[in-house]
Amino acid sequence: MNITLSEEQALISDTALAFAREHAPAARVRELETSEHGFDRHTWKQMAEMGWSGAVLPERYGGAGLGLLELSLIVEALGQASLPSPLFATVIEAGLLLADAASETVKSQWLPRIATGEALLTVALLESSGRLAPEDVALQLSAKNDGLQLHGTKLFVRDAGAATAIVCVARSGPAPTDLSLVLIPADASGISRTRMIAAGGEALWQLEFQHVRCERSALIGGLNTAWPAVQAMIARGAALKAAELTGIGQAALDLTVDYARNRIQFGRPIGSFQGVQHHCAEMARDLAVTRLLARQAAVRLSSGRDARREVSMAKAKASDAIPALTRTAHQIHGAVGYYRDYPLELSYHRAIAAAASYGTAADHRRTLARLLREEPQAFRGDNP
Repeated sequence: MNITLSEEQALISDTALAFAREHAPAARVRELETSEHGFDRHTWKQMAEMGWSGAVLPERYGGAGLGLLELSLIVEALGQASLPSPLFATVIEAGLLLADAASETVKSQWLPRIATGEALLTVALLESSGRLAPEDVALQLSAKNDGLQLHGTKLFVRDAGAATAIVCVARSGPAPTDLSLVLIPADASGISRTRMIAAGGEALWQLEFQHVRCERSALIGGLNTAWPAVQAMIARGAALKAAELTGIGQAALDLTVDYARNRIQFGRPIGSFQGVQHHCAEMARDLAVTRLLARQAAVRLSSGRDARREVSMAKAKASDAIPALTRTAHQIHGAVGYYRDYPLELSYHRAIAAAASYGTAADHRRTLARLLREEPQAFRGDNP
């Protein structure tokens, strides 16, 4: 599998990082964390004008038709600069989910608007357990007269306060995977929203659906057929969160190396001490491995082949290594690293949040163990 970046891909990465750094000074990021929507709409519009919101959407809907590797480079840059945006909610979750499961009519209605940045969508999946298992979905979808009705609660819904519409994953039958997708306006009668406190500072919402009615045309795909598309969405999210964690880790490492070069103790830079050098070398090693695994997962997913092994390897490594890397960065910095006004703190709490998103390290190690036990060929991959 070739994951070496081409000149075009390297340009995408450099451009994204330059843009993100320009628009995400630490003070502005902290200001956005306490804002109504958690991101800057003008900045998102600029990102859309650069083609990022449509990067992986098909060309016939106004997208660029690029692969997940190119998108992962953008996500990594946003993670490195701590720039908040609705990219995960609108594109990685809702946009690609609609591209997978929706009818041509729905795709034509929504995907061009997502590509231009006009429409903001989100997916309501998680509930009280916080798990990604199909049996934990309890939001009830039932027939009501000539339409449908939703009743229940969703948690940790990304950017729901700014969303134009919500794709709900709902239970429509008794079997664990009897799930359906319903696309409803975010301002539909019966929906109440409450902002949740989030470790990473992002805008997560609790949504209450009180007998929310919608037309049968709101159903995306067939009844009880949503789970395969949701699984694909979760896999993409995990791979791209690994990319975001890579960017977070790079930011923490850069800060630490710069600090070690300039912090004078006992008449010399602390970076000249062997113990500090060993820490930095281990941080760089874990970051390099995480980056390679994240890019491998993105390329494998784009190929359309079974990517369960690659995705779980990437997310398990990223979710373990990058939070640990930020802790080591704090150790080298000492007290200054814990100041709210020092940018290392941004990397630290974002790493914790990203590590838990789309499955923890333990979740993905269990997936790998299950593959090894039940599908050894899938575990071995292409090169046994």
